[in-house]
Amino acid sequence: HASGPEISPYELMQMIHKVEKVEDPETVVISGSLPPGVNPEIYRKIIEIFKERGARVLLDTDGDALSVGIHGLPDVIKPNIHELGRLVGRELKEKDQIISAAYDLHKQGIGIVLVSMGAEGILLIAEKEQYLASPPKVQVENTIGAGDSAVAGFVYGLSRGKTLKEALSYAVAAGTATTLRPGTALCQKEDFLRLIQEIKLYNV
Repeated sequence: HASGPEISPYELMQMIHKVEKVEDPETVVISGSLPPGVNPEIYRKIIEIFKERGARVLLDTDGDALSVGIHGLPDVIKPNIHELGRLVGRELKEKDQIISAAYDLHKQGIGIVLVSMGAEGILLIAEKEQYLASPPKVQVENTIGAGDSAVAGFVYGLSRGKTLKEALSYAVAAGTATTLRPGTALCQKEDFLRLIQEIKLYNV
């Protein structure tokens, strides 16, 4: 991770004002690491602003930004297994431990907990739905951008009125499609559409 520039308090306030002025926010994705010196409470504040305005908020970050940000109760978070373990304060090795940890966070008020499980796919824990979506075995060229693509696929599915199960398949297909391309290339639509048909969904 390249660290960002130093941000002054004035610039931070300008950004908050811009956040408050976004018109009719529907779905907001907050992702990435914080610039040096910026208090992780900023993520919590941004989440609360957007939620008060009726937006669905997805938080995709790690470390302090995630552990503090979740107190703003984002609608969706997407930790990997290690980040999930840090959040709940225990090492997670078995699948049932991972599911249990995701449930713990869901019970704290986070509507949907997505857990990145690498080549195994993505776990989804929500109020009445719990699935693991697994991609087919593919030749991985690179993993840069795969997590961001998975988030984009999930949001795209939800924005099209798809079920959680379908949106999860979109997430895994988009993330996997990105791994097929070398360097920092993003996923291609034809790969995404082909992979959607090959995602396996399991109830957990």
